[in-house]
Order: sequence, then C-alpha cells, then structure tokens
Amino acid sequence: MAITLSAGTASVKGRGLSASSSNPAARGFFRFAPFGQSLYADMHPNFVRLDIPYATNRPVYDFGAHNSSYRWQTTGLFGINLPIWTGNLADSTYALNVTWAMSANLWMDFFDFSTSPIVDTDYRIGIPSVTFLHRLNKGFAKNYSIQWSPFKHESTHIGDELQIRSIDRDYAIRRVNVSYNYTEFVFTLNEAEDRYAENHCFRVGLMVLWHGGWYNMDPDAGDASLVDIKGTDKVPYTQRNPWEVYLQYQYQSPTSRHGFQGIASAEIRNRECYGFDLSVRKSDDPKNLQKEKRVFTYNIFIGARYNTPGYDGYFSRIAFGLRLYHGNCPYGQFRSIDNYSQVGACLMFQ
Repeated sequence: MAITLSAGTASVKGRGLSASSSNPAARGFFRFAPFGQSLYADMHPNFVRLDIPYATNRPVYDFGAHNSSYRWQTTGLFGINLPIWTGNLADSTYALNVTWAMSANLWMDFFDFSTSPIVDTDYRIGIPSVTFLHRLNKGFAKNYSIQWSPFKHESTHIGDELQIRSIDRDYAIRRVNVSYNYTEFVFTLNEAEDRYAENHCFRVGLMVLWHGGWYNMDPDAGDASLVDIKGTDKVPYTQRNPWEVYLQYQYQSPTSRHGFQGIASAEIRNRECYGFDLSVRKSDDPKNLQKEKRVFTYNIFIGARYNTPGYDGYFSRIAFGLRLYHGNCPYGQFRSIDNYSQVGACLMFQ
C-alpha cells in the first residue's frame, strides 16, 4: 500500500492540522495539532489555568492558623505543549504528532493577607510524547487516538515559609520529597478536531512508575519512622502501588455565531494516598503510622469557552466556569490528605 505523507496547514481557524492537508512533510515542523491535548478535567493540563477555590482547610498548610474548616485559596497552573511535528498519513486517514509537554503549578494562600505564602509548587517535564490518530468518521465514532509519553518526571516542593512555620509548630514531619518518574499511555475516542462542532470525547489513561516510588523521606526533614515506605535496603522508597489510572469525559456544544461553546468535563481517577500523617507532632505519643491506600478522586468542570473569531493563535480560546473536586489533596506531599474538597471559579487559556 502506498503511503503519502503530508503536514499540517491552516484548519478552519488557522493554526491546526486539517484532514485535507497536502503540503510537504517539512511543513509539519512546529505545527499545532488539535488532538492529543489535555481535557478540562485534567488537574495538571498542558495549558494555563487559574483556580480560586473554596477548599478544605488543614492546620498543616494553614499558615495564619485561621482554624476554619474551609478557606479561599488560589492555584495557578502554567502548562505548555510545544509542537515538534504534525502530519497526515495515507490521504489523511491517519495523523501523527510529536509534542513536548511541561507544566508547573503554584498553590498560594493568597487570602492570608499577612504574607500570602506559597504552600506548594509542582512541576512536570519529560521527553516528547507521540500521538497517533485514526480518523474513522463512522457515525458516532469520529476517530480514536493513542498517545505514549515514554518518560515524565514530577517533582514537588513545599513553600519555604510554610516549612519554617512547621518547625515552630513542632511537627514531626516537615517535608516529604515527592519526586518520581513514570511512563503514561492514553487512549481517546472522538478527539475534538473541529472545535466548532458538537462533540463527545472519552479518554482512559494509565501512569506507571519507572523505578522506585512516589516519594521518599530525607531523615533531616523529620522523623522518617513515621513514613510508611515499603521497599528494600537498595530501593528504600518502593511503594506497593506503582500505577495510577483515570477515566475522562468531555462534552462541547455547537459553537454559537458569536464564538461561544458550552463545555462539561469530568474525571474519575484511582491513585495512591501517601503513607504519612503530616499533622503528627513530636510530642504526640503514641505516634500512629498512616498506611498507604488507594483512593478515588472526582474532578468536574462546567462552563463556557470563547473561541476568538478569525484568530486561532495561542490563547485564542478562553474558558470560564465552575470546578468541583473531591478526593485526596491533588498537590505535592499533601496527597497524603484524604477527604479533601474544593469548589470555585476556574479560568483557562489555550
């Protein structure tokens, strides 16, 4: 079978890969492809997002000791998915893209007016991901895609002011080093290539650790005997559950003549709740060891997106809505905290 290769040209709005592209392969370098991108239910997407949630408050990250059950917080996530190459195969029946995703989030106690301390920062980076798309156009099934991210790294860091305050409050654990490497596989049915059209998108993903575990404990950062790490002398931080799995769904309505779309996105994720209790103090006796366990998290976004008419450059799409989350805390070492909830405004730029 003869295979023809073509690269991305202007789509309906200008920057993407269209199914009818026919330019030489060299034109595919640094072209944006409207598939293989994060859905709005992803807690760590590859685009820019700002959350202002009313969220569960805990003493271990309540810098000002407000002692309330819930407080307003602020989280900014700065993600990017750098396009490396995008092209069509076999008369546009298939498509392929190579992208390089990275992101960093900043969790601030912005409504503590004394100092607005940084609570936690996480960053994710790795080597480029590959996404293969097969266009079916058979009734409900428009296409499917398979994405492989061979190597990703996440590292998280507690804010300096919060860590210093942990010493003052005599916490037995001041900081846990959440740092791990993983590979990720993603299958998607009905990528929304035509962003103006109504679409139902379904996605399943699997994260598998490369080696070691989700976290390790530096003895200088607290009482390491309070951390439930299952491993060996050679690999002292190998956890029993080296995987994470998630299901996502996203609906987008037809676009109005003014460029607006309704968006609803949801995720169910099964992941590790880390095996340590950050609230234990040095004076506590006895010290109860928190065991690792698997938990489900639920993340929902409902809102609207504005597609800038006549322009499809970066930040041409702006979404605003309500985000609801329940599960373990989704950031850094605080993932040892279960029964965490938040609801609030969410603003996203693509």
